[in-house]
Amino acid sequence: MEKLDIQSIAESSLSFHNNDHIAVFCDFDEVRGMDISDVLIEGFLFAVVTRGQAQFSVEEKTYKLRTGDVITCKPRNIFEQSMMSMDFNALVLFLSPEYVTQLAQMVRMEWTHSMFSTSYQILHADETAVQRYRLYFDLLRNHLSCPDTPHKELSLRLLFASMAYDLRDLHAFRDEEVMHQTYSSSENILRRFMQHLHNPALPYLNVNEYAALLCITPKYFSTVCKRLTGKTANQLISEEIVRSAQIALRDSSKNVKQIAAMLGFRNQSHFGRFFRHQTGVSPQQYRESKE
Repeated sequence: MEKLDIQSIAESSLSFHNNDHIAVFCDFDEVRGMDISDVLIEGFLFAVVTRGQAQFSVEEKTYKLRTGDVITCKPRNIFEQSMMSMDFNALVLFLSPEYVTQLAQMVRMEWTHSMFSTSYQILHADETAVQRYRLYFDLLRNHLSCPDTPHKELSLRLLFASMAYDLRDLHAFRDEEVMHQTYSSSENILRRFMQHLHNPALPYLNVNEYAALLCITPKYFSTVCKRLTGKTANQLISEEIVRSAQIALRDSSKNVKQIAAMLGFRNQSHFGRFFRHQTGVSPQQYRESKE
């Protein structure tokens, strides 16, 4: 399984425009005809289809893309069985998790709600919006290609802020007030929780432990998660643990016992019960189904 992260991008022979946290790719002629295996996305992915059609699968669901489709994807997703038409092209932006955290803190964008509330999302933009995204990408490539200046980083962050608000205009929110306000206290809670949950260097915690970390009660913590994402705190935690487990199980270098320990389970049996309850199959059955 291929991995898409900043390190693999830096080592790639493809024509990425990139720095330590940002990468832009705009020429699918370079990959046409290549044998692309399953790809693990280890960052935030934003893509706009500018020409042609494509198809890919995520979590055993197949999606078809057409011109004008906009894809957003958070870390730890696997794109499978990708195919594209001979004329396919797209604008692709990759951001490291650390950089998205900085963006949310520095320019007060509401990345958290729109980027973290779903694992991946496909929206559709009209021709005017697609043209605007083309201009954004032209500016991004120009910024990344130019020498560093005192205000280069600030310019990039403000450019991302503008892109984020355009992206939010594509989202349909049930609560219109959320769309226009800056961070409320509950959104700050969700942002801090999600940043911890998606940091691969930090261990998974339970609801009570996350609540203590955020200095709130477990009941209020779950209320915030449910209101802003439609899922309880425990559901969000369990989904991320399952996602990490599925990725690890597809790597034959670790056995099930090692994966259980890596994810913080008391023993292999505890992990097996949890995984079967969440997915309907045992860890070994899942591994065998992906071989």
